[in-house]
Amino acid sequence: MSMNYDDSSSIVYINTVDNMIEQRDSEPLKFVRLSNPNRIYFDINDAVLVGEKKQLVFEKSDIKEIRLAQFETNPKNIVRAVITFEEDFDTSKVKLMSLDGNIIVKTSALKLDNDYFTTVYDDEAKNTAYSSIVANSQFVQKVKIPVSQVKAANNVMADIQRAFENSTLANADGQTYDSVVSVDVSSNLKLRTKYFISQYTPKNGGLLVSGLGQLSTSKMFYLNSPKRAVIDLPNTFLDRKIRNSEVKLCPDGSCKDTAKIGQFEYNKARIVITSDRAEKYIPIYSQDAQSLFLIDTDKLEHTTLSNTTSNINKAFVRKIDSKTNELILSFTNPVVYSVLRNDNSINFYLFNVKSYNEQDLIKTFNNTYYKPFTLSLLPQIGVRAGMGINKDDIVKIEQSVDSKALKITITKAKQEEPVIQKPSKKNAVKNKVVLDAGHGGSDYGAIREGINEKDITLDVTRRVESILRSKGYKTALTRENDVYVSLEDRVEFSENENPEIFVSIHVNSAVSTDPSGIETHYYHDYSKELADTVHKHLVKEIPNTKNRGLFKSKFYVINHTTVPAILVEMGFLSNVDERNELITDSRKQKTAKAIAEGIIEYLKVNGKK
Repeated sequence: MSMNYDDSSSIVYINTVDNMIEQRDSEPLKFVRLSNPNRIYFDINDAVLVGEKKQLVFEKSDIKEIRLAQFETNPKNIVRAVITFEEDFDTSKVKLMSLDGNIIVKTSALKLDNDYFTTVYDDEAKNTAYSSIVANSQFVQKVKIPVSQVKAANNVMADIQRAFENSTLANADGQTYDSVVSVDVSSNLKLRTKYFISQYTPKNGGLLVSGLGQLSTSKMFYLNSPKRAVIDLPNTFLDRKIRNSEVKLCPDGSCKDTAKIGQFEYNKARIVITSDRAEKYIPIYSQDAQSLFLIDTDKLEHTTLSNTTSNINKAFVRKIDSKTNELILSFTNPVVYSVLRNDNSINFYLFNVKSYNEQDLIKTFNNTYYKPFTLSLLPQIGVRAGMGINKDDIVKIEQSVDSKALKITITKAKQEEPVIQKPSKKNAVKNKVVLDAGHGGSDYGAIREGINEKDITLDVTRRVESILRSKGYKTALTRENDVYVSLEDRVEFSENENPEIFVSIHVNSAVSTDPSGIETHYYHDYSKELADTVHKHLVKEIPNTKNRGLFKSKFYVINHTTVPAILVEMGFLSNVDERNELITDSRKQKTAKAIAEGIIEYLKVNGKK
């Protein structure tokens, strides 16, 4: 069914159904040594490989590669494992054992190549088909399997076995199921499936889709009349017994949401959720990529998703070519996550991730395509990560075999991002300002010693509004209380208000407690004058803190607004001394006064131009 490896990468597990291996537990398996190249192989008799052939590639180690493929189908079903070593490696060191139906391969310490990933999300996900099938290609045939002898205590294996046994009708010779195996044919055939869905059930107000194989999805989209959330699973085959049956997601009657799943194409499944809150549904991927959970975010309890916690360990960035860039996030333990792709961004919710080294990540992302990639801790949720991208950019997400790494590959669209021109003054409401209090609601922003960024930003924003209104200026706030507002909604709000300028207010943070000071960010060149004017007043009004200067940064809200827009970082919550100042009324009022005076100066000067 699969190959996995332990943390030290010195043991490889080949997982099988319990009764497939004839040898007794811990008894050595027989293998054959070959040369040119230096390798061994062993056969698993009366066995069928589920899914496509499997391969592990290693680097900087004595072992080079492990392959698992369907060697023979008729008259015998044989799966062959081939392990290739460096030429000078002594293959007598290799130990093979079977334990509880699983094959264990033990050799010298190995380091797995970081490129061993499988796709879980793809903007351009397609049903794979071949015009011609050659040796080692995939072909579907019915394969006999003996009646299950799995112990009742092994519930997971028993469920898998039943899924196989129920997938087709029984015949006189025993149970059968559809299997993807390697053969040599030349006729035109379609690739069958990489994922078999055996059941889907309501759970905690959401829909749990379970199966076996390699789960992957495409972009979720939404329909109206009635409101529906739709997600496709390419290269997926659905058990005939559960096709097109509708289930209620709230059996207790607390909601009217329903779900239906069908075989949309010959090897594509489609899930449709009908709900007045369809846009609130998100997909969550399991650690083993065998299950998909769809749920309304307001019903989500992250503690029910995983019983283990994880941290972001490292990040790796690689430029593949002028259009394609790759980011790998490495975790200390398997990660449970959600991928949300919309027209202007790609976002991730890492539900069981509790911490990360912000300073290391900033250094990694700096001067790369992923510099705008941001992460923030969300209490009771985990970590939210993501960045703004263009609608036509192509996103592909891959998961490592041990679920401890995610690879994010983004290919930029052919056309360059259009330059947003400064609008004519005739279009803007004169002397009107949109004020954006950073974070809010479930998005706490930076958190230190029980002090939340979202509370400080709202307080200061209200003070700025009060000063501006007292001087006769018009204002509009993206949030007026402690509520969550998405980045996209903030931009849309500003565009609808049609102000002269947009100002976003934030508090900075770092992993180290040393950094302190004020920063002002802008992105478009026509916003630099506003940034410079407001920053000048901040430095003058608060002289006892460090002047960190202006930054050209691609923050989403100042990149996508079509008026002069800036983002103010009023100080560091992570610095003990500055944190103690930031929470005082005196510092908040000085900050608000400086921002307001900078805004007024800018509007007066530009009003005369």
